[in-house]
Amino acid sequence: MFKGVNIIEFSERFATDDACRKYLSEIKWENGYQCGKCGHTHFYKIKRVGSRQCVNCKYAESATARTLFHKVKFPLRKAFYIAFMVVTNKKGMSSYELSRKLGLRQKTCWSFRQKVIEAMKSDGNNPLKGDIEVDEFYVGGPEEGKTGHGNETKQQVVWLSRPTVSAYTGAMQR
Repeated sequence: MFKGVNIIEFSERFATDDACRKYLSEIKWENGYQCGKCGHTHFYKIKRVGSRQCVNCKYAESATARTLFHKVKFPLRKAFYIAFMVVTNKKGMSSYELSRKLGLRQKTCWSFRQKVIEAMKSDGNNPLKGDIEVDEFYVGGPEEGKTGHGNETKQQVVWLSRPTVSAYTGAMQR
């Protein structure tokens, strides 16, 4: 969703709630529309951007239905911003910082942030494949009396030829 996008590009691309809805509808129905109620594949576009109405049963479905953004009670672009900041920042972003930046209640930011984090968790059904780039990791367990990068006896670089990572176990394999 946000691969290779910086904050300026993100702000331009998702400047309005309608732009966010349009993006969600493109992703949601990229392989064709299917009614969430009866399974029919023909639809009418309705007034709200990104929404569809089934020709068969008249069920109307928004682009946010059955997504992470379903029933969000604050502007959709702010929800996209929270997702962007959580996904693209190495250590995420605190709900307090999100609250300050977005003018939302801290509890609202915390709840949606948790929803994003939960959605990012792997169920183990889609292990990573191919070459995987790893920014930083530790081999071995914690050592008594040492925190962070301060241990001079640890190897700073671990080189594996063509590493793969199992998303389910988190184990490095050759």
